[in-house]
Amino acid sequence: MPIHISLKKALDMFLLLLVPALVYICYVDIITCHYELTNVAYSKPVTLSSLFDNDSRYIGSKVVNGLFSDLTATTAERSPWLRIDLGARFEINEIEVFARADCCVNQLHDVDFKVGGSIHHMYRCGHYTGPTTAKGQRIAVFCPRNTIGRYVQIQITKGPSNYLTPAEVLVWGVKVN
Repeated sequence: MPIHISLKKALDMFLLLLVPALVYICYVDIITCHYELTNVAYSKPVTLSSLFDNDSRYIGSKVVNGLFSDLTATTAERSPWLRIDLGARFEINEIEVFARADCCVNQLHDVDFKVGGSIHHMYRCGHYTGPTTAKGQRIAVFCPRNTIGRYVQIQITKGPSNYLTPAEVLVWGVKVN
């Protein structure tokens, strides 16, 4: 038996379903992000746990200079780290680390990514087990929603003697009050 529905009734049913769906979509769009993420680590101060051979070619600022052809390097040590001072509080969305492009692809492994409001109160945003397997490989860690901090720290957590030698670190976020 065929069902007959008037055009007006069909349109009313369509609108009855469409309006709540549009309201929901607009609401979700409002509560997600209406801001543009930027690399908030670019040109910020970097502290290293040590400096390879005390050689200025490997200073911390090389990891936030926008060049993927150079690198930062620590001395071989148990848990080498680097810390970026963002200079203000940011909501951190993602942290990217790029392995060096010239050699030693296996040096990035067992890396903790931490974010904190002070250097004494850091919280783990993510972890990468690795090791990296390709020159220049990208490691990306997405932080939990509402991860806010001024400092970002990257640290190798396993192994008796490691070099930390990333080519570049990008921290994607937005400034908060």
